Amino acid sequence: MTVPYVYQLTIDVTSLAATIDISAPFSPIPFASQVTLVQFVPAQSQASDTAVASTLRTYSLYNRGQGAATGTTRLAAGAITSVSASITAFGTSATAGLVDNVASSLPLTATTAFLTLAAGDVLEWESSHSGATGLRDVGGRAIVTLSRI
Repeated sequence: MTVPYVYQLTIDVTSLAATIDISAPFSPIPFASQVTLVQFVPAQSQASDTAVASTLRTYSLYNRGQGAATGTTRLAAGAITSVSASITAFGTSATAGLVDNVASSLPLTATTAFLTLAAGDVLEWESSHSGATGLRDVGGRAIVTLSRI
């Protein structure tokens, strides 16, 4: 039996005001691999935040490809429309939304072929708001787990 080689990419992301967006690239993928898990570990709790459907923050992971790194393939995403909605968006059992230093998993795309990466692909973490007011980004660490293929 061969055990797959598992590798993690991490980046730290800063907290952002409700109306600010950010994109942050990871280092290029070192080998052909499959994305098996995408997590966000918030640096603060969202327990005191409020939001409604018109105030939204979405965390996404994109494969920007190689070279000019302009690809648009979204590998994982979780949207927050309220503190309690983040429980569903990130599959956590917490009752207060994103919780300080507790990893939450972003749902992976249903198109499994998108999760296969080539050596040299560049992944990018994106935190974006929509609506007039948005919802603040508490900042933290994005973690992508890869299995070598």
